[in-house]
This record gives sequence, C-alpha cells and structure tokens, in this order.
Amino acid sequence: YSYALLLLLLVMSCGISLGSSQLRAADANDDKKDEKLSPTSMPKFTLANNITVPMIGLGGCSGVRYKDFKSAIDIGYQFIDTAQSHSWGYHEEEVGQAMQEAKRRYQDNKNDFVFVQTKIHPQDLGYRSTKKAIQLSLERLQVTSLDSVLIHKPRCWGDICSHEPEGTWEDSWKALEEAVDLGVVRTIGICDVDDQLLDKLLSKRIKPMVIQNWFDPFHQDYALRRRIESINAAQDKLGSVEKKILYQGYSTLGNQWKYQGYQDNPVMTSPWLQAIAKTYDVSVPEVIIQWATRRGVMVLPASRNPTHQLSNLRSYDFTLDEEEMMAIDALDGKPPQQLRKERDTNEVDIQFTNHADGPVDVFWVDRNEDHIHVGSMQKPGETLSLTSYHGHSFVFKKIDGGSLLNRHLVDKSLGSK
Repeated sequence: YSYALLLLLLVMSCGISLGSSQLRAADANDDKKDEKLSPTSMPKFTLANNITVPMIGLGGCSGVRYKDFKSAIDIGYQFIDTAQSHSWGYHEEEVGQAMQEAKRRYQDNKNDFVFVQTKIHPQDLGYRSTKKAIQLSLERLQVTSLDSVLIHKPRCWGDICSHEPEGTWEDSWKALEEAVDLGVVRTIGICDVDDQLLDKLLSKRIKPMVIQNWFDPFHQDYALRRRIESINAAQDKLGSVEKKILYQGYSTLGNQWKYQGYQDNPVMTSPWLQAIAKTYDVSVPEVIIQWATRRGVMVLPASRNPTHQLSNLRSYDFTLDEEEMMAIDALDGKPPQQLRKERDTNEVDIQFTNHADGPVDVFWVDRNEDHIHVGSMQKPGETLSLTSYHGHSFVFKKIDGGSLLNRHLVDKSLGSK
C-alpha cells in the first residue's frame, strides 16, 4: 500500500490533479512578500516550563553567522538553535550579538522574545565542566539566564573530543538541574537519545524537556518518537505540561547522509518529495518542514539565504493531504542505495590542532584565493577535524585582528589521515 502511494505521487508530478486540496491559489503562491511573518501562523509547542515556542527555528551550524541571525530575527524567527562548538560550525557569540541588538531576549521582553537554545560539547561533560560551560554561554550570549541548554552528545567517540571529559552526561545533568533550580537555565535536554538513555533520563529529578535526534524522511526515529508522543498524550489527558518533551529533529533536510557514504543528498533529490513539491509549486524543504511539524517534530534548518529563511517559515502556505503525509511516512528506512559512493582517492581526513596562544579561525582557500571560513579553535590544544582533498589549501588567522598565523596544503602522499 505504501508503494502505491509513492507511485501515486509520481503520477501527480506529471500534471494530473486529484482534487482541490492539492491546488494552491495563484495569489497565495505569488504573494510571498519579504515581510516579517506573523508568529500566529506558526505551529507551536508548550514546554514543561510553560514557555511556548514555535515548531520552526533557525539552525545555527553550517557557517551561519551574525548577519544571518539578524536577517532571521528581522523576518520573524522566534527560535535559534546554536552550540558552543566552533569546530562544528557554530558561532554562539554572534547569536548573542544579534540578540542583544534586537532587544528580543527573554530577559528583555517576555511577551515578544526570540528563544535561544545552546548545546554543551561532549568534551565538557562533567559537573564542574558543565558549570563552566554554562558560564561561557551566559557571557557569549550576553544574558543573565539561558533559555535552553542541551548536552550536545552523551559521550565522546572517535576524535570528536580534543580531551577526555571530566565526567559523564549524568554528572552534567546534575549541574543542569541545579542551574534550573537557580533560574540560570529555563529548559534542559540532550541530543542523540535512544531507548536506554531515555529510561535513565526519565528517572532524573528534572525530566528532559527537549530531546534532539537525527530525523529526516528516510530516518524517522519512529520508536523513540512514539514513546515521547505517549508521554505527551498522557500529559494532555491530565491537562498538564509538567512532563512534556519537545522532540526536535536535526539534519531534517538530509545532511546526515553524507556521513553515511552518500555523494548526493537523497532527501533533496528524492523523486517522491520532488513530485509533491511540484504539485504545490514549492521547494522540497517546504514540504519536509510541513510534514515534520505536522508529525510533531520541531525542525531547525540552517540557512544563510534570507529568501530560503522566509520560505522555510512559510511552509504552511499550502496543505499536504493525508495521502501525501502517509507517502512521506512510507519513506522511512528506504534511502536509495544506488547513491552510495566509494571513497574518493583524493579524499583526506585531516585534524588541525591549535598551537597558538589564543583563538584561531580556519579558512579554506578556494580557486579565486577567497578565504572561506570552515571552523574555529578557541583554546590552545583544541582540534578541528575535517574531510578535505589533495591539493586543498587552508590558512589560519588570529580571531582578534585576523593576522595570518600559518598555511597548510593537503598532501595525500602523507596518507589518507
């Protein structure tokens, strides 16, 4: 039956209309004005602390910078997701700059605020380390209290941590609970949660308010979402939000598949999703965002393009019918196998280490000798891991002042790592 639905979508893409529910009025399609979006038109979720947030936010990774945060706030975004890790493409302090200028922080205006969520790197797991990390975010975001703090990963693995963490996620959770008690943090949560970890989280004094997992049409995390839906339904029955959990999806537009060996993003190139998008004359991201939020998943697509930022927020300017919703549901666990790639012989895994006496920015040098920012290393000894190619060039500059520190040319003759 699910494959019949998928076939139906391809028929629709050939121009055959199946009913008025699939038609979009021309004036609605053509009237996407570059104006601030009314927040009342966005789906929302009320957290366990009684703060209501929109189900569509701006992701802060992938090189999203100050001007992009400012653009999103001006357009009407009310939720920004960031993190402390510069090496993963986040710029927490630039979120703070944009928020301070906008005067839309929770502490400034509790009736018209932009909710900011940050995340603590797994190398800072541990009670004392998490206390210090909270203080760092307070300083970078220029606030006296934090809207939401998540543990970015529950453990270190591979080379994602530049040093062994002081403690465990449970030690960090205790520090977060105390921060909630003191009013320093309003919302706490964690990323990459499985059933076993959720069992442990539900036994804590303060339950998780937010869980953020990998979620996209081909990877729907169905079992864990069902557990969270059951918890939330029980709270609704009691007329309470006290134990509710907001499920957030990361990489909802398919970015995670490149780490699974895919050359092209199977979500963005899916003929099924493209067929639905064509029916309504919208983008594939708009289709995914509406589908995900209607299934109870908050989405956080990163974008540096104001036009895309606006269209992502306007993902409710059309309405998917239930057959289309079910067809997307049916994609779970079925990514196209033919898109897997063999490793490029020129591909090299590199890890840079900060040997300077302060913060360092890392830039890739393109063919035009333009410097493209790819990450930062804040402290001496901190590392930045990347996948690059033979012949690629990188430069390193001091964050304060931008003076050139060094240059590196990738050479595959030295090995693939």
